[in-house]
Amino acid sequence: MRQQPGESKGPSMAVIWAEILAITAIFAAVGGWPAPDVNEAVYLTKARHFADPAWGRGDFFLETPDAHGIFYLLLGPLAARLPLEQAAWIGRLAGWLALATGFRHAVAPLVATRWGRLAAAAAFAIVMEQTTMAGEWVIGGCEAKVFAWAFLFAALGELVRGRFETAWLSLGAATAVHPIVGGWGMAAAVATRLVGDFRPAHFRPLAAAALLGGGLALAAVGIGPALALSGGVDDVERAAATGIYVVDRLHHHLLPRAFPAPMMARHLLAVVAWWLLQRLAPATLPRSRATAFTLASLAISLAGFAISLAEPFAPDATLGLLRFYWFRIADVLVPFALVTAAVAVLEDDDCCRRLFPARPATVRAGVAILLVAGLAAHASHWPLPGRAAIRPRADAKVQSAAWTAICDWVRDNTPTDACFLTPRGAASFTWRTGRREVVAWKNSPQDARSLLEWRRRIVDCFAANPAGVADGDRMPADLERSTASLGAERMRQVAKRYGADHAIVPVDVPGLAALPWKPLHANDGYAVYRLDDTPSDAAP
Repeated sequence: MRQQPGESKGPSMAVIWAEILAITAIFAAVGGWPAPDVNEAVYLTKARHFADPAWGRGDFFLETPDAHGIFYLLLGPLAARLPLEQAAWIGRLAGWLALATGFRHAVAPLVATRWGRLAAAAAFAIVMEQTTMAGEWVIGGCEAKVFAWAFLFAALGELVRGRFETAWLSLGAATAVHPIVGGWGMAAAVATRLVGDFRPAHFRPLAAAALLGGGLALAAVGIGPALALSGGVDDVERAAATGIYVVDRLHHHLLPRAFPAPMMARHLLAVVAWWLLQRLAPATLPRSRATAFTLASLAISLAGFAISLAEPFAPDATLGLLRFYWFRIADVLVPFALVTAAVAVLEDDDCCRRLFPARPATVRAGVAILLVAGLAAHASHWPLPGRAAIRPRADAKVQSAAWTAICDWVRDNTPTDACFLTPRGAASFTWRTGRREVVAWKNSPQDARSLLEWRRRIVDCFAANPAGVADGDRMPADLERSTASLGAERMRQVAKRYGADHAIVPVDVPGLAALPWKPLHANDGYAVYRLDDTPSDAAP
């Protein structure tokens, strides 16, 4: 039998760690945006509050239940002891290193050369964002799913080597960290085991049973809290909360009819390209197992599409199923399978000649140059000196420089227990200030009861006609970006209802001059007001 990649004596540990560190650097080049990145202002603030409940005490979002307890347990002490930006960078480096370790373990049986493994990592980092259909990402900010994907890649490495039991244990760890990532990985692994070519268990029956049972026990650590998020409400409320989650807030991840056509087309093209390349690549047993795992992930995605077709006939049941992120695993496994198949073709001289009318060495050199150029382009957002104009992606919907400055003033000049009305597009207020806010669009809870409350707060703070919006209705389309747009009386009502005593208002909001309060502080983008009955005498 032909020797398979990864089954020889193999490289030394020093060489393996050199590859891991090189892959870490590749991932860091692509993922190093200024902090807070897209979801860091959500998850690291919750982690800090988890470790230090006095920080942000009473904030509606921070005190809602969540299914990422392992992440908060591990990252919370770091987030509580260091400035959040520093904690984010340390967490990112840990996540990229974990991802690199898992990725290298998964790719080693599929790609024969060191050049190929580094090329696969670079191609994966570049290609993934172009092939995602449901907006999934792996390389980026610090959050629970990054570490879960690291465990899943490690499990895939075990699976393609024929070691199902240890793969199962790693997938259990992935599920403990992030129930969706790990849970779908477990489903795909079972399917792969059923249809794939696996040798008898590598362990004695008792040891194999312990590994399988350990995987299930670890998975229960994540799945239990996730299931509890749907409790505490009746069936009608649960259905309403699911509609808010799937249709109103996260349709770009969960609802196929909301997926942009270009993203779906690119994803389908990636599937076709992978299928053609893997048929051209040299056949090996590890690659056949990887193909089975990829096909299982695509089957899960297709099942999600099939379920979505029932929405007109059984909307509540359909949305209740769609909230489980059916498209997440294929969003990652398709680009992984694509790049490993492409590199396997490039590595083999005969396969390479069939695909390209040039010397294989020349083709490989050209690909290497393209990958280096791609990494350089993706690294242009690193927050290096001279790049002050590059702003955190969490602040994409605010005037970033002015927003940061106004938050710094709030942090330094307002009581620690102050509660704020903030613009709807703001996502990093609590991260930057440590103060409470009434509601933020980005900071949506995960449990049913809190989701209903979140919607009520959004409607109360930003809907032009909240009286005409019934509890069971979809989110209104006429949401304003600031409560101040709805007038002073509305601000008073909302502030009284939710205990707000301050507000941050964009200075270009119509009717700003008519507000009865003078700003405590203002810059070219935002003004801070104290919402008391006596207008402030302080100057802007």
